Amino acid sequence: MASAGYGSLPFAEQIAFFRRKFNLPTETWTDILHEAHDHAFVVAGANRMDLLADFREAIDAAIANGETLEQFRTRFDRIVAQYGWDYNGGRNWRSRVIYETNMRQSYNAGRYAQLQELKKVRPFWRYKHADGEKYPRPLHLAWNNLVLSADDPWWDTHFPANGWGCKCYVEALNERDLKRMGKDGPDQAPPLDMQTVTIGQRGPTPRTIDTPAGVDPGFGYTPGRDAWFKQQAEAALNEAKAQHAVRWEAIDAHTAAELGRPAMPPVFPLPEALGPRLENPADVIAAIKEALGGFYTVHDVHGLPTAIDATVVGLHIAKNAGRTRYIPLMADLLADPWEVWTILQRNPETDALRIRARLIKVYDVGNGRGVLLVCDFQRGQFVGWTFLPMRRMRDVQAQREGLLWFGAN
Repeated sequence: MASAGYGSLPFAEQIAFFRRKFNLPTETWTDILHEAHDHAFVVAGANRMDLLADFREAIDAAIANGETLEQFRTRFDRIVAQYGWDYNGGRNWRSRVIYETNMRQSYNAGRYAQLQELKKVRPFWRYKHADGEKYPRPLHLAWNNLVLSADDPWWDTHFPANGWGCKCYVEALNERDLKRMGKDGPDQAPPLDMQTVTIGQRGPTPRTIDTPAGVDPGFGYTPGRDAWFKQQAEAALNEAKAQHAVRWEAIDAHTAAELGRPAMPPVFPLPEALGPRLENPADVIAAIKEALGGFYTVHDVHGLPTAIDATVVGLHIAKNAGRTRYIPLMADLLADPWEVWTILQRNPETDALRIRARLIKVYDVGNGRGVLLVCDFQRGQFVGWTFLPMRRMRDVQAQREGLLWFGAN
């Protein structure tokens, strides 16, 4: 395999990876980091949806049609002139960064999806440094021909690209390939040397992150891994939806009073300490990932399959920093809600079900205060999260609508 060749027709996995992203306006490149790029298309400083949409169209054309950098620059110039976009850096440098970063990372993500399909027959990966680099990075060159198991944790932080302009790539090998190389098995992974660096010094909110030595900040992740997992999870979610469709239709509508439910929910102690207020979207997304165990997870809420995309939810929560304190409670609410209410809607044309669900639980936050946490879902996807101070009973009653799917004693 050769390194990514731009100007030639890419492969289906690369196109599919890019087209699954949603557009996310940003102020700086530090607004989102690492695996969040599997889900969101961003151009640093492109903070208008229409501007971003035009850049999205230009990159999509480059990926799908194999357009060159010079062809992209024609589109870049038109977009900049149309919107009067005031960007950082010179025209040639900025257009190259946008073009090459999106082309390479989408290529690497597509390649990762291919490598996953080959793991049973080619369970080893070899790191390859691109030939002909005028100024090779010493560590990237040192990793050249390193052979590790495809499941070695080293790849979690060192799968290419490993920096701006990095052209390194990965090859899949089998045992016969290793024998031809004179190897009885995979190599020993290099020690993980994490370093703390400061990013965003020129912006309004500098921050520190940890990155492996030899890997530029923001590149210490596996492009496409989270998107690939999301595909597998969505397939499982759709299967679970189909299995539960009959149960969803069979529920009869009842009010809480008719079912003998108490008008006022019990107040539960906090399962763990509240978190800090978070202002930066990247920090919010990372906190949700930590709370739920991944960027995209599927939970079973008493037989109700629910998918959660940390990026989508994180951007929703980040609009109000006060809500970020309650992120540590998300896992408990999903695992042990007090009530789950569902709203079922049927499309009269397609006869398809549209399912919304709402999880409710009240926690004691101290000093005689309580907080009502509410999670909203649509079509099996977690789309909203909020909290309400417990001052009035009607705060609870307003959230209890639709059909009671589950109620704890």
